[in-house]
Amino acid sequence: MLSTSQNYKNFTILYVEDESIVRSNVEICLNYVFNVIIAENGKVGLEKFNNEKIDLIITDINMPLKDGIAMLKEIRNINPHIPCIITSAVDIEIIERIKSLGVSKCIPKPFDMKDLLNCSMKVLDSI
Repeated sequence: MLSTSQNYKNFTILYVEDESIVRSNVEICLNYVFNVIIAENGKVGLEKFNNEKIDLIITDINMPLKDGIAMLKEIRNINPHIPCIITSAVDIEIIERIKSLGVSKCIPKPFDMKDLLNCSMKVLDSI
C-alpha cells in the first residue's frame, strides 16, 4: 500500500537506466509521487548528480559509458550518505561489489513498480 503521509514531491530522485522503454515507463510512474531526473547511463547520471539536489538515486548496474557501480563510487566520494536503490539482475558477485557502497536496497529486475515506489518511500522516510 502506498503511503501518503507526506508530500514526496519535495524529494528528487535521480533515476539512471540505459534501456529507453524501461526508463520512460518508470519515469512516468515515479513522477506521480516524486520529482524525477533521468539519465541514460552513469556518466550522465554523475553529471546530473553534480548539478542537481538529489535525495535518492535509483540505478541500474550494467550500462554503457559508465556503469552504475562506477557512478556510485564517484558519488560516494562527493556524498557518502546519499541513499541508493539498485535495480538489476543481481548475482553474488554484484551483491559483494555493492555492499561496500552502502546501497539501501537491491531490487531484482524485472521489478513490480509498486515495490519500487514503496521501497523508495521507505528509504526517503528514513532520511
